[in-house]
Amino acid sequence: MKAKPILFLDRDGTILVENDHDCKIKTLDRFHFMPNVIDALLSINKLERYYFVMVTNQDGLGRDYYPIEYFQPFQDLMLSILSSQGIEFYGIHVDSTEKIENSPTRKPNTGMLTEYLNNPQKFDIKNSIVIGDRRTDIKLAKNLGCSSILIENELHKGYNATITEDEGKTIVFRNESWKSIQEFVLNRQIN
Repeated sequence: MKAKPILFLDRDGTILVENDHDCKIKTLDRFHFMPNVIDALLSINKLERYYFVMVTNQDGLGRDYYPIEYFQPFQDLMLSILSSQGIEFYGIHVDSTEKIENSPTRKPNTGMLTEYLNNPQKFDIKNSIVIGDRRTDIKLAKNLGCSSILIENELHKGYNATITEDEGKTIVFRNESWKSIQEFVLNRQIN
């Protein structure tokens, strides 16, 4: 069996709408899918060319200010809706550390993803893509040795302006529209 590439998907700002800089979806009124993301993922999934892997930083998850009870119902709801449409994830990786902790498992570090890096017979990292809305997603792609797609939005415009030239070399597509991302991924040649 030939190794298959991965779409490493960020969660907030990529699959789900990120409402503000707090970034935490704690109430139902803040739970919204990005426009056209379900259709795009479903269309890409039909080709069976990629594994889907979710990689998300959830700062402080499980601590007093962000109890798991705020996160888990919406995580489960999101996964249930996606699954009902035929979208399944090979892996889901949630890091709950704070940036200041500099954990090896926190994006853009690759500590959560060693199983993919250590199994080149199954996972084609070179042809994989990290899809996300932040500089950390671009840096993750660089650290993994793969490409990235940057979902451009107003919320992170200033933050993403600091992407270095070296980091930017991983970016193969920039857009805010999942329809455009879908088209790009479907037409992308895999070596």
